[in-house]
Amino acid sequence: MSICLSHQSALHYWLTKTEDECIPDCSEKRSIALMSASMREIKEAGLPLDFSKDDPLHVLVPSHEEQRNLRSVVTHLWRAKLPKGSLYQLSGMNLVCSPELAFVQMASCRSLVQCVEVGCHLTGKFAISDRGRGYAGKRAALTTPEEMEAYLRQLSRVHGLVRAREALRYIVPNTASPMEVLLVMAFVLPPCLGGWDMPQVVANQRIDIDEELRPLVNERYFEGDLYLPTVRGNVEYDSYEFHTGKYRYDHTQTRRNILEAMDVKTVSATWGQLDTFEKFMTFMNMVKRRFGIERRNFTKEERKEQEKLYEQLTDRNSRLF
Repeated sequence: MSICLSHQSALHYWLTKTEDECIPDCSEKRSIALMSASMREIKEAGLPLDFSKDDPLHVLVPSHEEQRNLRSVVTHLWRAKLPKGSLYQLSGMNLVCSPELAFVQMASCRSLVQCVEVGCHLTGKFAISDRGRGYAGKRAALTTPEEMEAYLRQLSRVHGLVRAREALRYIVPNTASPMEVLLVMAFVLPPCLGGWDMPQVVANQRIDIDEELRPLVNERYFEGDLYLPTVRGNVEYDSYEFHTGKYRYDHTQTRRNILEAMDVKTVSATWGQLDTFEKFMTFMNMVKRRFGIERRNFTKEERKEQEKLYEQLTDRNSRLF
């Protein structure tokens, strides 16, 4: 018998991986018929996550008989065969659900907006801490929207599938920090879900530098943090951690000057400009003004949703898992 991490535990496993950690091998298994959830086996399994009553372990089981009433373990029933690539191999015979399957599982128990946030993190290029929030280092993206879409097409009659498909429409890959996730979600979500009615945005888009300007930075291209191709606008999030010091300051200012010289309108975002909802509103209106985007009047209900989205994504007590 073996253990299969799922839902919040699978999300915890994947989202906390940093660039120096190995990705496990994909398993050929497409069934969890031999999965178990006895506390003895869980304790002996050497799983990569700690768990407790307040932060329980989530596992898949194949039958009602395997569902247990355990204080620190939540069992989820799954009887159907899984598409290829649904499971990854941990130590021994233990498994963890793939990022794509974990996304569907989280869609079954989270709101649409929360599901979009999870998807942006799974397709992002950064890890978060064991607290379920906060930047913890760079890493490669765990999956892509295209891979997620292909996976969802192989599923049917699965709880959470409809919401997962809807959330996929708003996921922007390649974000590099939680603050970039906040900004892209404010850009791409419809106003009824807290968005700001912005044009298409691409995260960390390659912007080739004109040849005569390359000697200033000795680079061939930049990656625009949040690039709006239809208006040639770029929003840069300048964190205090990575944009202080003489070299970084010089590079940041030179980068901005080069982008402006190439007619790429640039706005710099810092936490000090975004640390209250009132400032965030002003910042978003400034972006629209700078990029020549038509401003519209939002209804009272839409303003409430915008504030709700802001509070959700900046709440230091909220967790993704």
